Formats: sequence, structure tokens, C-alpha cells
Amino acid sequence: MAAEPDYANYTRCMEEIKRRQIAIDEILYERKTTSFKYTNIEFVALQFRKIFELVILATLTSHQHLFEGLTRKLAKEWQVTKIVVIVKSKNPGFFPNPIDRVPSTNKSAKDEWKPVSVGFLTLDELVEAHGKIGTLMHANNPYREEQSLNELESLFPSWRERLIRLLNHHLIKFPDDETILYVGMQSAETGSVHTALFKKQA
Repeated sequence: MAAEPDYANYTRCMEEIKRRQIAIDEILYERKTTSFKYTNIEFVALQFRKIFELVILATLTSHQHLFEGLTRKLAKEWQVTKIVVIVKSKNPGFFPNPIDRVPSTNKSAKDEWKPVSVGFLTLDELVEAHGKIGTLMHANNPYREEQSLNELESLFPSWRERLIRLLNHHLIKFPDDETILYVGMQSAETGSVHTALFKKQA
């Protein structure tokens, strides 16, 4: 019998993303430095890559019986497109659905959820960005490295803003159940990630 889902694991993944985002901001806004421009860029690129992978894998961490079975397979796979195929086979609804919370006209509800249609990082864009970082990390032409690093650095602000738009308020679907999870990345009361579970209506 499969273990009960642990949705707190998804929350922990989102908290890790927030901490990595803070590390990115420390470098982007020049509050801290590695002391060398190119290692600054490489550091930020690595944080984005880790964030992208957390976004892809986060829903599986709540269902350990699925994640553990994939660990060995995912460990051998470095192409993000193939990782997405593997994850999607276990949970087609793995990618976050961004929403806006707006005041409700219904007196019985505090607010309404409106789907976000533009301005967020799509799955295709995430895969493309992950690939650009991988190309840099495995570059073997030192004469192209400076140009590649500068080109990559120019993409960081857009990735940052579109990632925040994707995750700030989002809904996520999980495998093997009828649960939808609402996720807010920053509670007004605590500043932490906060969640709420909703069951699909029959």
C-alpha cells in the first residue's frame, strides 16, 4: 500500500527555491560577490539551474513511493527534456499554474483566483533556459566563454521576474489523488511559504 502523500515536502522545495532566489539577488544587486565577474555569473547560473530542477521535481517529493522509484533513473539523466518526460509520465500536472488573487465580488469569499496568462516562465522557456546554462557549464571553447557568459548574464533579470510571476501564487496538481494545492510563496503574517489543500468536487 502506498504511503500517504506528504505535501510538506513540496513546501520545503519552495522554501529552498526562495533561499536560492535570495542568493541570486545578493549577487545581481551587488550586495555580495565572489570577487570575480565570471564566477559571479556562473554562481547565479547554477542557482537558476537548481531552481528549475526543483520546479520540475517538486511534486514528486510529496509522493515518495513515486520519487524513490525514479531516483536512479533521474540520476543517470542529464537532459532536462528527458527528465520532463519522465516526471510528466508520473504526474501530468507537475508544472505550476500561476494565479492572481483578486478581491471577490462574492460576499462569501475573501478573494477570487484568476489564471495568469502572460509574463510568467513557461515550461518551454524553463527548458530552454536550463539548456543555455548547461551549454555554458560544459563549454570547451575558451575563446567563446566571455561572450557566452555576458549573453547569459543579460538573461538573468528576465528569468528572475518571470520565475517570480510563475511561483508567487500558484496551483499544483499531484499524482494518484484528487488534490489541488494552493501555494503562496510569502505569507503576509510569517513571510514563509503557505499552502492550502483543496479536493476536486465530484
